[in-house]
Amino acid sequence: MTEYLLNHVTAVRLTAFTAVFALMAVWEWRTPLRPQQLGRWQRWPGNLAVVILGTLLVRAVIPLAAIGVAMLATSRGWGLFNVLVLPDWFKVLAAVVLLDLAVYVQHVLLHALPLLWRLHRMHHADLEFDVTTGSRFHPFEIALSMALKMGVVVALGAPVLAVLIFEVLLNMTSMFNHGNVSLHARLDRALRWLLVTPDMHRVHHSIMAQEMNSNYGFNLTWWDRLFGTYRTRPAAGQLGMTIGLEVFRDPRELRLDNLLWQPFRNPERTAVTSQPVRWTTTRELHDQLINQRTTTLIDVRGSDEFAGPIGYVAGARNIPLDELSQRLPELGRTMLGPIVVICFTDKRSTTAAALIDAAGFTDVSVLRGGMKAWLHDGLLAVHEQASATTVLSN
Repeated sequence: MTEYLLNHVTAVRLTAFTAVFALMAVWEWRTPLRPQQLGRWQRWPGNLAVVILGTLLVRAVIPLAAIGVAMLATSRGWGLFNVLVLPDWFKVLAAVVLLDLAVYVQHVLLHALPLLWRLHRMHHADLEFDVTTGSRFHPFEIALSMALKMGVVVALGAPVLAVLIFEVLLNMTSMFNHGNVSLHARLDRALRWLLVTPDMHRVHHSIMAQEMNSNYGFNLTWWDRLFGTYRTRPAAGQLGMTIGLEVFRDPRELRLDNLLWQPFRNPERTAVTSQPVRWTTTRELHDQLINQRTTTLIDVRGSDEFAGPIGYVAGARNIPLDELSQRLPELGRTMLGPIVVICFTDKRSTTAAALIDAAGFTDVSVLRGGMKAWLHDGLLAVHEQASATTVLSN
């Protein structure tokens, strides 16, 4: 079987691509998650043309590609796995996992380095999110990515079978997790312990920088969890979030010529442009409340958490994170003084603070450590009988 696969690499990859693309396209057509304002005929021609051009460029400039380099490394004894004495099955499994880690690191760098972001942002500039977005990468980025991948393959001495498996998996999972579909919540949660799901990766395509700079994984979710870039959901919810970038929102940018020219227009430093988080410690908030300073407290936990046994800071108003965007306009006339955002730890709070900042409010901070720190410092009992010390009360 292994020999057959390696002798028919092109057929294997093309078959996998066609099958998954067709499956996702039908799934999106029958049960789309998000209604799309721009039709397929407006977006797909440019997106698919970019795929074809990128494939042709790689074939022309880097004819060996990753699998060819893996064959060369194996024949010459190059790389880590060609030196270590390990079972073949372990080498294949370990190489697939480490190649996935390399793609994660590369993705982070594509967002962080200005020159690389210029290439990568074409992927994020799509105004909708569907199966074709999963293959919409600038040809120069595809060539660069292949060159980097070849370097990792040589350094690892990755087995040829591992490289083929990884290439096919990466292609398939990219189309899957860019699908305009949704899984049942329980199945989505279960899959997220291993694989990137559409609801998880869609967060990465948010127009908000804090959300765009999260959920970098394409295949395995472990790296986002391990390196602290995992985000459960978008602040505005899957249906309320805005896809794309603040630049390139004109539908004419979907034409192939404009897609190819995007890296050379509208310079931006990087995708990592979010404002630094302003923190409030539990002691500082305690002092504000004791001194009866006018302070707006917003607890963005779910209503069940807010009313649960852990409790809440006296005077806080519960506005779950996924409702915050819709409710900010009505809150504008009542939020006075410094705004402190609270959740169980402080992960959701940082997203909420960014939303409030973006809406034009000033003096917004996050309670460092959230309710967990508040409880740890023994401050819940001190304030649970307090009178309303905030303008907003639950």
